[in-house]
Amino acid sequence: MIYIGNYKELITENLMSHIKSHNGDTTPVWQPYRWKDNPLLEEALERAREGYSQSNHYFQQFNEKSNDMKEFNIVLPKLPNDNRQILWWIIKLLPGQMQPMHFDPHLIDIKNPKRYTMFLEDFKPGHIFVWEDNIITNYKAGDLYQWVDPLCYHGCVNIGYDNRYTLQLTTFDSN
Repeated sequence: MIYIGNYKELITENLMSHIKSHNGDTTPVWQPYRWKDNPLLEEALERAREGYSQSNHYFQQFNEKSNDMKEFNIVLPKLPNDNRQILWWIIKLLPGQMQPMHFDPHLIDIKNPKRYTMFLEDFKPGHIFVWEDNIITNYKAGDLYQWVDPLCYHGCVNIGYDNRYTLQLTTFDSN
């Protein structure tokens, strides 16, 4: 991960109050229809089937398509040297929820993706983000990181007592 900077000023009380008090779209981690025809994704799904129940891994997601998010004018961080098309979503991970190690299937269908993560609150014990063999801790609200490899194997888990909130960004070239 490459630290880009801190954008805490973009995290409004109104936004945080909303995502804390509402459920996002309940999203299953395992969406096999999205994992087809790519050897990396198929291998990850097969390995997951060996060790995880497919039925109990969910997270809350808010994005520009969520009905309750249309009222918010989300101001996204200015990404250095990257003003291409952008997808964004906010992940709310409740205590005990996780996203087992995986690759992001949405990256397979887009051209020249770049991935970024912005933490929406300060690090709390038990909020774990892993990529390859690295773990990130001690981040502050607003810290923005660019992924060195957008297709890296990664996952997260909340073994703490408080919800975990992140803003995920993917930029890409239009056709």
